[in-house]
Amino acid sequence: MTSHRHPDPARPQASQGAQPSRRVAMAGLALSVCGFGAAAVAKKLDGAAEAPAAAPARPAPPQPKKSDYEVLEVGPNKKFKSLTQAGSFMNSQARWNNGYAGADKISRMAFRIVISPGPAGYYVNDTGSRSRRWGDVNGWPPFDGNLLGPVLIEGEPGKPAPVLETDGYGDGALYYGKGLFMTGNFDATFRHLAFRGFRRKDGQGNYAAIRMGDTPFDNIPNNANILIEDCEFTRCDNGVMGGVKGQRVAIRDSYFHRNGNQTGLSHNIYVLQVDELSVDGLLSTEVTIGHLLKSRAARTVVRNSRLLGGDGSESACLDAPNGGALVMDGVVCEKSVDSDAEWLIHYAGENQDGNGMPFHRLSSVNIRNAVLLAPPALVRHPNTRVVGFANQSGAGSLASGAGSRLITPQAENVEVYNLNHQTAGLPCRVLTQRPPVDRRPPIAVMT
Repeated sequence: MTSHRHPDPARPQASQGAQPSRRVAMAGLALSVCGFGAAAVAKKLDGAAEAPAAAPARPAPPQPKKSDYEVLEVGPNKKFKSLTQAGSFMNSQARWNNGYAGADKISRMAFRIVISPGPAGYYVNDTGSRSRRWGDVNGWPPFDGNLLGPVLIEGEPGKPAPVLETDGYGDGALYYGKGLFMTGNFDATFRHLAFRGFRRKDGQGNYAAIRMGDTPFDNIPNNANILIEDCEFTRCDNGVMGGVKGQRVAIRDSYFHRNGNQTGLSHNIYVLQVDELSVDGLLSTEVTIGHLLKSRAARTVVRNSRLLGGDGSESACLDAPNGGALVMDGVVCEKSVDSDAEWLIHYAGENQDGNGMPFHRLSSVNIRNAVLLAPPALVRHPNTRVVGFANQSGAGSLASGAGSRLITPQAENVEVYNLNHQTAGLPCRVLTQRPPVDRRPPIAVMT
């Protein structure tokens, strides 16, 4: 099949591998599996009674701007056998090899890449730019490997998610050593995909499966919307990282696990100073040393999600080191016994003025319907007191940056286990028994 033009794609129907029945249940997941409100939720499901106030309906994610998307089908028996070949075609459309097309045309180019699953190992080292599997063909336009123009990249609807991976490490496979995809200045949607192994071999890297807009291009305003939905990320330095002011990022119904490395500088999710990060239906678990979710966004909203240390060695379940507006609703946070830091949620306390990341002027904290689960002790730090919500916003400018000030959290319906009213850091109800935790991923997972 040849490539063809396609109108701005509406959200495709949920794929069979995405377990749509579990998606419907995600809105009440954090409440129902962790004890509080469980009986009322069960009654509501039976139609006998209404549950207590639960998380509000999720807002619509940021949508790509309207464009005329050219569809490129990738996979076995498709016109484009590999991501590299599809990237090479996109490169030719931008006319890098025969004279640059110009910012206006680039900003209006739009591609929808539909990736079919292949046999095991089919997409190994098929990076879209330089590929050990597909020879010397260069794919994505070669300006730092950025995607140029709006893009929608998705697994074929109704089929298992294609597994995009390296042979264990990204060394020599990732162009400029940054990420499989780099969004640049433009809208990007990633849906129904699995990512594995985008990390550096020496364990000191900061690679990612998806790298967001850290390189301005040709004076095109960077006000992109980034949507990541129904995706899995594992064994990368970072699953997702990056972002700049002007961008909005949404992560929905996705599974991040076993990313990070021993440097402590890589994380399951690391979002920089975007305007807003919106997370809904996330399971982030078992990171190495880094954070399950780290956000420097001006506004961070986390709903109906689980940040579970599990068998990892996370520093924090959630870190918002530059303050900002933090909203949490229907969230379960669990600290692992092998954690290397004392707090579950960390707010402010990382002065980054010198790196252009100061304390956000508009800062606030609103937490409701949350469960914080602490271990009885930390294996590597047995004498350390575990803290639920560590608020360093009032620690002064040396600790939290110029303009920082004490932000008093607003909290409602917070429950804690192995914490008390002092160590919780929030108004709370102390549980005497550990509630069960649902660890099932929200999507079908890689085998």
